[in-house]
Amino acid sequence: MRLGAWLLSKGKITEDQLQRALQHQQFFGGRVGTSLIKLGYVDEDTLGEYLSDVSGAPYASPSRLDSLTAEVLALVPARLAAQYRVIPIGAEGRRLRLAMRDPKDLIALDEIAFLTGMSIEPNVATEFRIQQALERYYQVASTPVVPLTGAAPVPRAAATESVPPAPAKQATRSEVGLDGLPLDAEPDASLLGGTLRGLPQESDGPDGAAPPTSLQQWRIAQREIPDEIPEPPGPSQRTVYATGPAAVAALASPVEQVDPPPPPPAVATAPETSLEASSRRLQRAETRDEIFEVLLDFASAHFRRSALFVVHADRVSGWGGRGPGIDSARIRQVQVALDRPSLFALLRSGADHYYGPVNDQPANTRLFLDLGFPAPERALLVPLLIKERPTVVLYADNAADLATTPDIPTLRRLLAKASLALEILILKNKIASR
Repeated sequence: MRLGAWLLSKGKITEDQLQRALQHQQFFGGRVGTSLIKLGYVDEDTLGEYLSDVSGAPYASPSRLDSLTAEVLALVPARLAAQYRVIPIGAEGRRLRLAMRDPKDLIALDEIAFLTGMSIEPNVATEFRIQQALERYYQVASTPVVPLTGAAPVPRAAATESVPPAPAKQATRSEVGLDGLPLDAEPDASLLGGTLRGLPQESDGPDGAAPPTSLQQWRIAQREIPDEIPEPPGPSQRTVYATGPAAVAALASPVEQVDPPPPPPAVATAPETSLEASSRRLQRAETRDEIFEVLLDFASAHFRRSALFVVHADRVSGWGGRGPGIDSARIRQVQVALDRPSLFALLRSGADHYYGPVNDQPANTRLFLDLGFPAPERALLVPLLIKERPTVVLYADNAADLATTPDIPTLRRLLAKASLALEILILKNKIASR
């Protein structure tokens, strides 16, 4: 439910106040929640009530995040806190309370539960308050956001594993809007539904080239570096002397030196995409993203387009994709509710895959509008299961090509291997953290 409709249904504002806030937003810009607070119609506690209602989780108020002990903070390493944007706010026995921006992020809840050995009680907090706590307790800088004004993105600092003591002086709490951002914040890319990922960063190198922004770019860059740097030619290579009658003349005037031709430039080759090669890559994978890259590499070799979606309790969200018309940064902003008829209905039915036509349903129409390419004749969706629960969905299609039949059994075998790789990775991280 949208914020305005929720406020009206709860009697928090009147229709006239909502219309005034919309007019204020149209005139001054920004977000309607900011306008509602500036006009004095609602406060931040109202936002907390709204977030708690729509998520079904308790609300972690700003005061709850103000004074956290080092013992509680140490329960979640900075790496995990930064990756999943969570803050530990309390513990009772083997039960850990987390403040999260998304209390229904099953992947985050499962991994943190594995690594800590504790059951998780999620609480919801605004994005602004989560970021304040990450900066204060873990020294994690804000996620890169590209403002609509065209300012350059700010690189995100690397999180450290240590938890420094909280500063003695309490930071002054700034007034925030219903979107969780300060009232005086400029409109930015978060208005589009989330931080834009995969955008180029400022150049760090002397030649002005942007650093790699993805694992695939990093691998290509590594392949372009020669294994050995050629040695300069030695004296025996640089001077050639004649033999026989012309020896005297040759000794007086050596033949012009000849340098060996330079080695041919390294050529970046695509990763192997057979089931065996993909299995070996899964075995070597050290992060979740590497495992996802293997799945997309394999699918892109057998389908025209492919994409991965992460499953949450009430929706799926895009992770990345390959193929014509695919923009991974755009896919990361795609979300599909699971309570509406769509291609993702197989998650509710428990089917092991879906391969068939794309029905003319509103949710499907919106899905392909958000993805940025037309709906294909047929689509394939195969879930990846962890603990018998769908965690990720692989989407693939061949556009208008109906002659090619997908090899679904092989694809399911690969997903089963990827599921095992994810579980092993979680266990490895759990062992390393103890």
